[in-house]
Amino acid sequence: MKLKPKKDLIKEALTKQIAGIIPSREALQKVLESGKKLTIYWGIDPTAPDIHLGHSTNLFVLRRFQRLGHKIIGLVGDYTARIGDPSGRTTIRIPLTRLQIAKNLKNYKSQILKILDPKKTIFKFNSEWWEKMKASDLLMLDSLVTHQQIIERDMFQKRIADKNPISEMEIQYPLLQGYDSVALKTDVEVGGTDQFFNMLMGRQFSKTLLRKEKFVITTPLLENPKTGKKLMSKSEGNYISMNNDPNKMYGKVMALADDVIIVCFKFCTDLEEDSVRRTELRLKSGENPRNLKSELAYEIVKIYHGEKKAKEAEREFNQVFQKHELPKKIPEVILKAGEYNIVDLLTATGMAPSKSEARRLVIGKAVRAGGKLIDDFKDTIKVSPGLVVQVGKRHFKKIK
Repeated sequence: MKLKPKKDLIKEALTKQIAGIIPSREALQKVLESGKKLTIYWGIDPTAPDIHLGHSTNLFVLRRFQRLGHKIIGLVGDYTARIGDPSGRTTIRIPLTRLQIAKNLKNYKSQILKILDPKKTIFKFNSEWWEKMKASDLLMLDSLVTHQQIIERDMFQKRIADKNPISEMEIQYPLLQGYDSVALKTDVEVGGTDQFFNMLMGRQFSKTLLRKEKFVITTPLLENPKTGKKLMSKSEGNYISMNNDPNKMYGKVMALADDVIIVCFKFCTDLEEDSVRRTELRLKSGENPRNLKSELAYEIVKIYHGEKKAKEAEREFNQVFQKHELPKKIPEVILKAGEYNIVDLLTATGMAPSKSEARRLVIGKAVRAGGKLIDDFKDTIKVSPGLVVQVGKRHFKKIK
């Protein structure tokens, strides 16, 4: 790959997958061109076990600055996760326990390092300073912010109008995240546009407590351009995880709506912008969206699992969904031979978490046994080694 001139790398770092820069793009460009090495961080609360593709935009942005030689910090909000960020929430977020947080963040580093350079990425946890803070320290931060500043946020005003409660912990959350910038002595913070208020709080604290400028870089949210709804959400559980295996990741991308193909090319891959524009023209000219989606799925799997696994996932998908053949590799489950009610079979093989869910799947015509559609939850299935049970389009189990 031909190396780009430094001025082009700086321009790309300031524009590609960027929504805005505070105080201005020109001010940050001047600092970058001066040769000063900056400390840049992105934070994430471990509210779920996975980091999803909606977060990848931030990581691509960080990687560009990393390649320019700047210090990159991945901040895991293991302390702030106990409160929960109220941004965009219309109801109180249920606080997580320390045990839940510890379980969630177990694989965070490995997921982040699928994009960032392991040798050049520093990880911090905000419990490092918040567990040492005193009540007087928090009161000092409170003195720097007015109640009006916090309560004027759109989602709080909506809650007030809808008579939904706002917890005092949620009101304190922006202050806690804002202080992270002070503790890290950061020059730049990167985050989605939904984090703009919290990041500005950090900018305010940096000016007041450190007497220094802090730049804020916002990245676009991954949204459906027609509905405006988020494509992926940890709290709602609808996302494609960076930890998904290649076949599952490929299949999930193929299941996305056609409306979001270009959005995902722009924000879930690091392809050249000219390449994405050509893809957009192909879609507008009437090319089958499925062709473009398969290219998207291949590119995304390649980012997280490599080219070899991407090719295998593509072959597997085409085999199962185009040729209607069974996957080459099917998870096996040991089950005693005999006759089973279909509901019992689904729960025994782990294909359904409960009998009520098993019945729902059968009624919804989502279940096959031995290739035959099962649409009556009273049906009895003769089970023997080699029988394949299928739920939906992508889930298979073979009896051993």
